[in-house]
Amino acid sequence: MNYHFRIISDEVEDFIFDVLIDSSAFFIDLHNFIQKTLDFDKSQIASFFITDSDWNKDLEITLLDMMGGDNESMVMDNVRLHDLINNKHQRMLYMFDMLSDRVLFIELIDINNKKIKTPVCLRLDGEPPKPTSEDFDLDENNFIPEEIFEEDFEDAFDDIFDEDGYEITDLSSEEDYY
Repeated sequence: MNYHFRIISDEVEDFIFDVLIDSSAFFIDLHNFIQKTLDFDKSQIASFFITDSDWNKDLEITLLDMMGGDNESMVMDNVRLHDLINNKHQRMLYMFDMLSDRVLFIELIDINNKKIKTPVCLRLDGEPPKPTSEDFDLDENNFIPEEIFEEDFEDAFDDIFDEDGYEITDLSSEEDYY
């Protein structure tokens, strides 16, 4: 069986991306296809979230095993699409920009018996949203250059720390400290 997913964005009104993928494919296959087709930065962390009909998150499928140890987590390369998705109109979110909490909305719009070997783009209209992490020009060590950081954040902590770097504490109410 194949799943026909429609992917949209709440940021770009005319963006529509339809994907046909085998239901036995792993979530990592869908992730990689989205990344490649939309030209997203493959070095960024991403997750899928199975949602209810109102797009409320129920279950997360992560790119990497974040739990470690004996705790089991749902990881994209261990979970097949048909393990968690089996109803037409089932919904999920694809969080492509973890730092800014930005998502694509995905809905299963059709299930069919056509045979395909690899995911297929059935439709791609509009420009996809781009991760905000691409807004920064990272240096060779993947750090934000100091001049950009200072430009954007240099006054961000002025009201928290004094000129010597010590935290400013409001001692006006003694009862908070005893």
